[in-house]
Amino acid sequence: MPRATKQFIAIILTVAILAIAWWGSYAPMRKAEIFIATLQNLQATPASSLQDLETRLAAPLDYPAPIGQEELVRNMANNILNFVQHSTDASTTAQLIGFMHGYYDPIIAEGKGMSFSQDLYLLGAIHETAFVQTHDPKYLAAAQQYFEQGVAVGPDRPQSLYGLFDVYRFEGNVASATAVGAKILTLWPDDQAIKQGLATFMAQTASSTASHGTAPQSK
Repeated sequence: MPRATKQFIAIILTVAILAIAWWGSYAPMRKAEIFIATLQNLQATPASSLQDLETRLAAPLDYPAPIGQEELVRNMANNILNFVQHSTDASTTAQLIGFMHGYYDPIIAEGKGMSFSQDLYLLGAIHETAFVQTHDPKYLAAAQQYFEQGVAVGPDRPQSLYGLFDVYRFEGNVASATAVGAKILTLWPDDQAIKQGLATFMAQTASSTASHGTAPQSK
């Protein structure tokens, strides 16, 4: 093999090794460092506006790295869940959830990954909390969608089952709440919270039906 060809191959291999090291190691590490620094800066200097918050969070989330995006998006979503839990401002909640979806929707669209069920549960929990805080039914519908998808992916995973139980109770959906509650108790028969929650829900539904003369919702 000519010397020039050997040198060319050596250069190509060196470039390939450097590229792999960059994309597989340095870039994800740098992305994580920027995200951690952003969270620390937000604690030291809170965002002056929603736009400021989104701009600062977007810096690490938009940093190009093939590994680590899902973990950072999940971390960001947990911070948004914490905000939604303490806010009754519907417009702010809607804006932050919309910002979150811009990063989470592509991950959910892939429909795979070891943490996919966890992602679905987190999205369901955020939308359920948004419903509790704002009483906007679109959030409850979205929560039901994510929890049902989570149950479809992992039928015996507790988080989405518990989420669905709450959603169906909010809806007044007796048949579905009873079915999910029964499934939970089949898997975890000593769960007193579910037993009490189901009993309370049935009593409230019966009382409401007696007072208004209407049949409970059944889907």
